[in-house]
Amino acid sequence: MLALVSACACGRKTPDLPPVDADKFIRYASGLSMESKLLDKVVNFDILLPADYLSDPQKRYPVVYMCHGLGDDNTSWNDKWLRIEQKVIDLESQGLEPMIYVFPNASRTYYCNKYNGKYPYMDMFATELVPFIDKTYRTIADRQHRATVGYSMGGFGAYILAAKHPELFSISVPLSMSFRTDEQYMSESQDGWNYQWGSIFGGENESGEGRLTEYYKQHCPFYVFDKDNRSGLDSVHWFLHCGDDEEQLLIANDDLHVLMMDNGYRHEYRVADGAHTSGYWRKALEEVLPYIQSVMAGNDEWNYSWASPRPVDIEVDDNGVFCSEKYLENAEETGFAFYVAYKSLDSELVRSLISIMQRTTYKSFAILPCNLDEETLASFVERMEAQYHIGGSSEKRAVLAIGDAGVDVFNARELFGRFYLEDISLPDDFDESMLEQGKFYYIGQSDESAHYSEMNKMYKLCKNTGAHYEYRCRNHNADHAVSLQSAVEIMKEYLPL
Repeated sequence: MLALVSACACGRKTPDLPPVDADKFIRYASGLSMESKLLDKVVNFDILLPADYLSDPQKRYPVVYMCHGLGDDNTSWNDKWLRIEQKVIDLESQGLEPMIYVFPNASRTYYCNKYNGKYPYMDMFATELVPFIDKTYRTIADRQHRATVGYSMGGFGAYILAAKHPELFSISVPLSMSFRTDEQYMSESQDGWNYQWGSIFGGENESGEGRLTEYYKQHCPFYVFDKDNRSGLDSVHWFLHCGDDEEQLLIANDDLHVLMMDNGYRHEYRVADGAHTSGYWRKALEEVLPYIQSVMAGNDEWNYSWASPRPVDIEVDDNGVFCSEKYLENAEETGFAFYVAYKSLDSELVRSLISIMQRTTYKSFAILPCNLDEETLASFVERMEAQYHIGGSSEKRAVLAIGDAGVDVFNARELFGRFYLEDISLPDDFDESMLEQGKFYYIGQSDESAHYSEMNKMYKLCKNTGAHYEYRCRNHNADHAVSLQSAVEIMKEYLPL
């Protein structure tokens, strides 16, 4: 059996496995173990080997270390919810290269050494587990071909292992990383703090700033991604991923994205629809694993997109306005008005965005492009609605604001009931008083957006005020037209047309 083979191979000088009975070989083996001198105990792990592992005994493979969440263990990645073996098989059928996946058991350690030195889990991982895997299996034993991926507590593990050991790992992918801002840590319940954080980072039974120990700061991403640390950490490819329905974790993850942007750290960042669930993490793997493959192959750019833009031919009138079939059938019936507010965009690009937005439905609507370099938004709305007999109240108006049009849109916010905001600027005095209950806000940007800090502010205000919102952050595309088209393609399902 594979477990016996692994145990027998741990002392070999060559990392080649001894012959294995092909009839007994299984790709996913659970309950394997390694003796740890540092922890003075057996460390359990599972492993997923490539399908062709037996057919070419000279072939070596990259390794991805998969870190589980709090309360889970080495078996959790392949339980009935995450089912990573099937996910990998599905992705391999689409071209994913074979890799070795290792699933260590980290208990509740957050993959760190305890502050008091009594349980040096990270030291075990770096100096015992990684060398053991390299000796036991046919790995490509260098940092370029090692990655860490984790969800929740394991997301913290994926981050901290690479941050503290960039000589071992070239890629770190935290999914829904479990960590807090200083303010969140200081307001955590006493039991919650002691049980989950204080026992690891120190400050047990402390409150307020007393919890922010020096050991905590040595591990907290908000302190680690300091400008002065870039020379050591920029050798790692960072990829943060978090759902917009997270309770508090997205606040910390989004703030970290802003900090990394401010300090010039190269990284990928995604916000998609979802919460702290296995379904979210499974979906994320559809991009994450091909991304790891691409980076390991030496590629600097990552061009993956969740949604490919699909502009189609449409007919617009002399004002550039698109009217739905239902509206054209009865123009006297007041329909829904959707405004596209922009500055300094090519008219053909705007038309392509409208073509993605429109769809054939039973509704009567018009999509009306407003060039704010030529006319104020209020004046345009008044003129268009008189001409088209459409809209008439904020409940029957929506607006897509692009870039620098954001300030104008919020200065005329009483006109609209739904806001679609793509990488926008905000008024200098923007605060929660400018968000109204009953209105809908869609917040969209790429992970290299110009107004990333303003979008972070918009999201947090929506979150804190209980506003109805959706938040998305997609992969950056250097082609501005494609980037905007992708933005509209992603937001399309939330349009009221």
